[in-house]
Amino acid sequence: MLAPMLHFLGSEIGRGHPFYLDGVRRALRASGRGDLIVRDTDVFAVSRGTAALAWRAVRQAYTWAGRGGVVSAAYHLARSRARYGSDSLASRVLGRDLRRWAGREGIVVVDHPVVAGALGDRPDIFYVHGEMVAPPESVATNAARIFVPVEDTAYVFVRGGVHPDRVPVTGVCVENELLPGAFDGLEARRGRIAGDGPLAVAFFSSGAEPPPHVRVITAGLRSLAAAGKHRAVVFARAGGRLESAVAPLADRVEIVRFRDRLSLDRLTASRFERFDVVVSPPHERSNWAVALGTPFLLVGPDIGPFAPRNRDLLLRRGVAVGLSETDAISLSAWIDGLRANGHLARMSSFSGGVSFRGFPRIAELLIAECERRRSA
Repeated sequence: MLAPMLHFLGSEIGRGHPFYLDGVRRALRASGRGDLIVRDTDVFAVSRGTAALAWRAVRQAYTWAGRGGVVSAAYHLARSRARYGSDSLASRVLGRDLRRWAGREGIVVVDHPVVAGALGDRPDIFYVHGEMVAPPESVATNAARIFVPVEDTAYVFVRGGVHPDRVPVTGVCVENELLPGAFDGLEARRGRIAGDGPLAVAFFSSGAEPPPHVRVITAGLRSLAAAGKHRAVVFARAGGRLESAVAPLADRVEIVRFRDRLSLDRLTASRFERFDVVVSPPHERSNWAVALGTPFLLVGPDIGPFAPRNRDLLLRRGVAVGLSETDAISLSAWIDGLRANGHLARMSSFSGGVSFRGFPRIAELLIAECERRRSA
């Protein structure tokens, strides 16, 4: 029996970063090797006193930054100047209790460069960077491994000073629950787009639900509801700004309310095979656009360092188009036009052709590393 060697330490900041650690956990359980995880916690459960206050401040700053505006610009400027992995007062404060918890034995799997940096010179930090883009501030030079989905992402880390051997390319990280029907679902989606029946349009916001995004999403939903041709489903946090804005449309569009990240993932997976088009900020679920043949209509303005890079990536690959508030007001007709001129079909056809088994591959690499250490 292979002894447990993996310590999972999550950030619990935002949705995106924790999502990737969730996916690795599920892939390990699906492989039958979930027993390798000896400890599984997050920075808020581990930290005390000043360190706990510092982590709460980081999370609050992240939340404010996600809403846009001056605070967002200041936050992202500060992050752009951060150098994770180098010793600093901030990393010492944030990492005080993390380093004590982590000890020196085994592999610590993390989901955020701030967590990796806060662990300092602790050996065997494995950082899961599931995003297809990487702002310079993502580079955690102290991580022993940085899992990335595609070669272009790896190049950013190598350019930032990380040896190529420490940056394994895993494939795009698509939810484990979507993998069994991924190929059949892609072909079915392309068939519906090529036909003339109603399409299913799914709407997502980021967790911060910035008012400009809510306005565009609500305008698009009103258009689809008024036209009555295509089906609309919107995912909205219970009690949030988006739920309040779309509530008057409840009798004409499907509103899926969620309370936490895990319920959102479960509700999304249960409906995904019906999605034909996604309306979303560019930094939300863009893995589907690249890997699963799902055309994206990109809501703006772009907020934070990931959104503009994701927008550029999706537009360059031809799997998405931008959606302004003016476009959203006539969204039903706009989708019909994209369908009639073949643009929707092209967006779907440009997708795929990349590995989307990122989570199982990361699980395989972790298991292999544990086996190597056992036999060493």
